[in-house]
Amino acid sequence: MSISARIEDYMEEIFSLEIEGRKATVTELASRLGVTKATVVSAVRRLVAACLLEHEPYGALHLTEAGRERALRIYRRHEHLSFLFAEILGIEKEKAVDMACALEHAVDEESEMRLLAFADFVFQARRQGLPWVEDLLAATRDTCRLPRPLVMIPENGKGVVARVTAGGLLRKRLLEMGLVPGSLVEYLGTAPLGDPLHVRVHGTDISLRRDEATTVWVCPCREESGEKEGCAPCVR
Repeated sequence: MSISARIEDYMEEIFSLEIEGRKATVTELASRLGVTKATVVSAVRRLVAACLLEHEPYGALHLTEAGRERALRIYRRHEHLSFLFAEILGIEKEKAVDMACALEHAVDEESEMRLLAFADFVFQARRQGLPWVEDLLAATRDTCRLPRPLVMIPENGKGVVARVTAGGLLRKRLLEMGLVPGSLVEYLGTAPLGDPLHVRVHGTDISLRRDEATTVWVCPCREESGEKEGCAPCVR
């Protein structure tokens, strides 16, 4: 029987109660999840039918071995994602928890392990006081540095090419035109009918169709102390 993400939330909550040493009951679940008892009963029936939960009438709820293994995976992903969002990326705790709840059902085991390894690596580096960590975390807080499609740069605005997402011959042509990561590009304006766009790169004026320009991602330049700063380019 297929179990939805919402039903998995009940399993996670039951598991959480179990490791806290508390009894999982219909009343307790309804209170913690903010739903009616009737809603909990419906979810419990589905879990029992899937052999993931045992429930005697008016008694406590107990995960089966299969249910406990599945609930552990969900619970672990929730904790890992919450840690990544709150402790590493600095997102407000309540928002981090909400985001973890939304993602925990979609993340597979391999992805979870990669995320955990990344979070632990950054955490250990921060604990050791390695200087690049603060640069990384500062970049995550500076949304002005985020890349955006070239078409979103204001007229006469400038940006540094971060990546080109086009593939095949279009990618080859854009790179040959000078739109390589790290290049400074100036958005000169748009043709009267909105297409093509006119830009300048390496001192050469070129024209791009709007759909082509959307594959060129740039970081807007900021003029500070006479220096133009964009984002670190990445090749893609």
